[in-house]
Amino acid sequence: MKKRYTIAIHVVVWLLFETWVFYFLYTNSSISFNKVTDVLVGMFFNILIFYFNWYVLITKYLARNRILLYLAAVLATLLTTAVLRATLDFYFFRDFKKDVTALYSYDSMMPYIMGGLVLVFISSGLKVTGNYIRNERRNKELETQKLTAELAFLKSQVNPHFLFNTLNNIYSLAYKQHPETPDAIMKLSLLMRYMLYESNDVLVSLEKEVDHIRNFIDLQKLRLREQTSIKLNIQGDLKGKQIAPMLLMTLVENAFKHGLVSKNEIGIILNLVVQNDSLLFSTINNTSQHKKREFGGIGLENLKRRLNLLYNKRHELTFEEKEGTFYATLKLYFTPLNA
Repeated sequence: MKKRYTIAIHVVVWLLFETWVFYFLYTNSSISFNKVTDVLVGMFFNILIFYFNWYVLITKYLARNRILLYLAAVLATLLTTAVLRATLDFYFFRDFKKDVTALYSYDSMMPYIMGGLVLVFISSGLKVTGNYIRNERRNKELETQKLTAELAFLKSQVNPHFLFNTLNNIYSLAYKQHPETPDAIMKLSLLMRYMLYESNDVLVSLEKEVDHIRNFIDLQKLRLREQTSIKLNIQGDLKGKQIAPMLLMTLVENAFKHGLVSKNEIGIILNLVVQNDSLLFSTINNTSQHKKREFGGIGLENLKRRLNLLYNKRHELTFEEKEGTFYATLKLYFTPLNA
């Protein structure tokens, strides 16, 4: 369909162009068979030059950066067609009152060469511009495919150890016939549904992301002591807000992974402040005072990469450690630049 549309445009443009040529040449004289034939022959040579340059010269020479060969081929093409046109015009279409020796003079040949050169410029300009647009579109599609594949890979690395730990905890509950076992299985089912299906979208509801965090916290509590303090504080309206999935979860998971190592536990504190165009999410947790903490684990590196891919310069991510307490803060604007 697209090819037919392109052909139709070319046909219409040529008809309009040749109609204009005919009108320009013969507007003040009577129309004859000779004059009509002259225009049709001229149209044939114009089309020949245009598409010979389009399909042969540009593809064979210009596209391969053979500039000198391209220029030589264009010159040869213009000279050849100029000789043919001058010969046909002199002997068949026009009554030039001059001898044959002036047929291939500079003055006779130059109009044909210049007219052909204009067609070469138009043909080359359209071809190069069209190729550039197609290449840009193709590169953008490839970049989008690459981005999608990379994001899928990064998301696939989220929470693998959490799944195995949770299954072990549920197994322990089931073995002891604990009454919370069915509820734990249901919450794990909700988590897996979100991770496998709902998080495939570029953006998800902030409410769903927070529900996912709550389910995660409930399952983590299965393995923690009852006195362990876990707080989730939320300020602002979550409704109508969207966010790339599984971003906040990386910070939450990191807090649970490293936050329960000190005897003087402050527990884990999660703060979410939602505004009209942005959110501020922070985690506060214990960290070992005897082990230097590195801020570049796989989970956090994945988070940085996803933020750079999806939100570019529309986010701020900071880490800080003070006296056995680790602080992670993410400020995020809701509309990703690269979504």
